[in-house]
Amino acid sequence: MTWVTGQQLGGKYTIERELGRGRVGITYLAKDRSGNNFVIKTLNEDVLNQLSQSDRQRLESDFMREILKLKEFQHPHIVRVYDIFKEGQQSGIAMEYIAGVTLGDRAQPILPQKEALGYIQQIGEALIEVHRQGLVHRDVKPENIIVRAGKNEVVLIDFDLARDFDNPLTSRGLKSDGFAPIEMYSKKLKRGAWTDIYSLAATLYVLLTGQKPPSALDRKDGTQLESPKKLNPQISDRVERAILQGMRLEPEARPQTMRAWLNLLGLKPVIPVWMILVAIGVILAIATSIAYTFFKWDAVTFWTAVGAIATLLSAILAAIAYFKPPLR
Repeated sequence: MTWVTGQQLGGKYTIERELGRGRVGITYLAKDRSGNNFVIKTLNEDVLNQLSQSDRQRLESDFMREILKLKEFQHPHIVRVYDIFKEGQQSGIAMEYIAGVTLGDRAQPILPQKEALGYIQQIGEALIEVHRQGLVHRDVKPENIIVRAGKNEVVLIDFDLARDFDNPLTSRGLKSDGFAPIEMYSKKLKRGAWTDIYSLAATLYVLLTGQKPPSALDRKDGTQLESPKKLNPQISDRVERAILQGMRLEPEARPQTMRAWLNLLGLKPVIPVWMILVAIGVILAIATSIAYTFFKWDAVTFWTAVGAIATLLSAILAAIAYFKPPLR
């Protein structure tokens, strides 16, 4: 059953309106009792009702298993999952509402290379964490990347929770997608980090050229992928090579890890600010201990240093709380 405006869910949320429908899911805008906005996602009951009992149970099981994993993420560039609830026979999840626009809805058809690479690095770092947890997003594209309002920060949303589910009802619309690699059309081909690499490379292709690439099936049938530099001469040779390598049709021909592909782009790992602050605090604490031991500080000097370290560590903890995504 489709949820409607004004409907109460899970005893906490009120539906405002439907936001959209994917292959198997429906998303809604909702408010909690304090007036905070949330995005609610559930499986499409119309699709579920057309599946066999075993297929339905498998899809629902996959949905819940991946949601439980996603709920553990606390990454600044991955949408937060705050709550899981039941409404009748349907499961729902309450996710962070992000004010902003998607990269697919941006006003500029073509972005400067530096700006585009900044967005790609943020999403790439997020996907490294996703892959580390044994998940694959499977639906990376500009429409699933939101630019936070007033910031140069992007957030990855709308994981494809259908996973490897192979059913015509849950695969509709995929064949026109220029961001889906060839393995998304066949259960015989394994999916992994290289799957998201293709999609993120295709996303960068669009951001820098303003043109959507042909689908992987069309490319397999002979349609050529036009050179990015031909469409935008401002693209560097290095970035073009990385895009084309990331979009190789054969999964094994692509970089096998997101870090390897980011390296091809010349994007180095980003060290979180809080980690730098913690390292500084540890170094200072060790230095104080060494100074006390070898330079024979008196008690006043030592405890003054300890007080300074404690103050610094308090500042570090405050910084961690500031930079860490908020919990609700």
